[in-house]
Amino acid sequence: MTSRAQRIRTKLAGLLVAGALVPVVAHAQVRTRSNEIGGGSSSAGAVETGRYVFAGIGIDEYENPSVWKELDNAVNDVVRIRRTLQDGFGFDSPDEWILLDGDATAEAIDLLVDELRRTLQPDDNLVFFYAGHGAEVRDVVGGEEVGRTGYLVPVEAKVPVDRSPSQYVEIEDLLEALARVQARHVLVILDSCYSGMALEGSFKTRGAATTQQARDLMGRVSRRVLTSAQSDQLAADGGADFPGNSLFTGWLTEALQRAASQRGGDSASPDVDEDGFITATELYSFVRGRVGSASDSRQTPDFGAFELDQRGELVLTLETDPFDDWFQEAEESFLAGKFDEFMDAADEALALDREGPRTSYLRYLRARIDDDTGAVLGALREMSALVEAGESVPMSRGDLMIELRRTESLCRKSTCTIPGDL
Repeated sequence: MTSRAQRIRTKLAGLLVAGALVPVVAHAQVRTRSNEIGGGSSSAGAVETGRYVFAGIGIDEYENPSVWKELDNAVNDVVRIRRTLQDGFGFDSPDEWILLDGDATAEAIDLLVDELRRTLQPDDNLVFFYAGHGAEVRDVVGGEEVGRTGYLVPVEAKVPVDRSPSQYVEIEDLLEALARVQARHVLVILDSCYSGMALEGSFKTRGAATTQQARDLMGRVSRRVLTSAQSDQLAADGGADFPGNSLFTGWLTEALQRAASQRGGDSASPDVDEDGFITATELYSFVRGRVGSASDSRQTPDFGAFELDQRGELVLTLETDPFDDWFQEAEESFLAGKFDEFMDAADEALALDREGPRTSYLRYLRARIDDDTGAVLGALREMSALVEAGESVPMSRGDLMIELRRTESLCRKSTCTIPGDL
């Protein structure tokens, strides 16, 4: 290291001691994901988990539109939920487990369930999603209703359900079959009219509030169903809130995306307790509140358990963005005056090519250490522009303006090369 560089680092260390370079950014909560809930293999009480897998059915174009009109968003709903779970939570989803439009026959749905029963293992976690038409049959005896049966509508259904129920997929039968897959956790999500019929019947319980820790929930078998509407309600195929998706799936995807990106606590994220885990109950609570309060909503999601549930729950572990880890390490190293460690961590963070206030701040600190006045000015201008746009940056506005004016004055007195101005 040159004597000049050493003097710069000594000066920066002095500024740190004096409190002149203390960043105000809040530390990101660090969350990890492995094959266990609760840490590495030596963690007491850790719960082994297998694969997280997704199977989906979406039907827009029915073979008999005179009976079942075309939908706009069911296929999009499956595609979006699938991508969100794959990208945000590492789900596996083989193409053969996705049935869209013409592929979604009653026979194909039965074969898909058979495939899941053959291939899933005892520690696996399944999300099974259906978007399309739903139907019901009311059983009337002596002029009085004695029961109702809910159905999902396969693509080839030719006549109304009350004339030929055998052409349809009875929800009760589907849940009974899915209850018997080997997976520890099964979460069935139904976005269709009358989907709340899934919670009618002798084996069903609504709510089933969960207060246990995530590790306890993971260890117990769960069979849960989340529906877009109550048993007597229609489900909207679209809405102004989420063009291209149904109201229910739009908010469900929003919940998952907020969780995956770890945006905020309280009402901003389904992870209200900020414990680094998302349970099916938390997803339901978030989605029910948003769907129920939507201006054009006439549906209320429902949630509960079905056959063979043992009061467990599917739990999603929130992954840490590697940028968060490297930024935190860089910040802590800088505050400790460990500038070599700071440079290493900052280089790793900047190599991820993220844009935003923390990236600009790392560029600023790095340029200060390198005594690169032009780069310092460039980073300060980036942060100033972000502040003007309403963003928060890891410096107080007053300190930022003072440093910006000071650096601009230095550049006027010397030749500065500002990155991006070449």
